[in-house]
This record gives sequence, C-alpha cells and structure tokens, in this order.
Amino acid sequence: MQLDIKALALASGIVIGAFTFVIAQVAFLTGTGMAYINAVGAFHPGYFPGLFGTCIMTFWMFVYGVIGGAALAYIYNYFAKGEKTA
Repeated sequence: MQLDIKALALASGIVIGAFTFVIAQVAFLTGTGMAYINAVGAFHPGYFPGLFGTCIMTFWMFVYGVIGGAALAYIYNYFAKGEKTA
C-alpha cells in the first residue's frame, strides 16, 4: 500500500495549522500559555501577539505540516516498496 504524498501533506498542514490557530487564540484571549506562544513565535518571522500575528504563525505551521507530512509519506512509501503482500 502506498500513501498519497499530496493528500498526507495537505492533511498534516491543515491539522497543524488549525491546531496552532486555536491554541494561539486561546492563549491570546485568556492569557493562559502566552509564554509558550511567545517562545514559539520567536522562531516565526512576523509573529506578534494578536489576530494577525496568529495568522502568520498559523501560516508557518501549515508550511511545516505540509513539509513534514510529505516527508513522512515519502519515507513510508520508500520503505513500503520492498514489502510483499500475502
């Protein structure tokens, strides 16, 4: 069985991006976990606390999810090639 690289890449990007958006908004609105969000945001160019900054961080996490999902599917497909079905 082979994994669809594009499908897994997009699914990973959407899930990680949506998760990041929700977590960042909860942290911004309630203040809970703001230190974590600021620490993670330091690695994302253009991030600042607020709605627009959250969208920027969501974009970067979407990109990381796409890259990670594509890499995972590629590696899985590479190792699954030699597998024989019964």
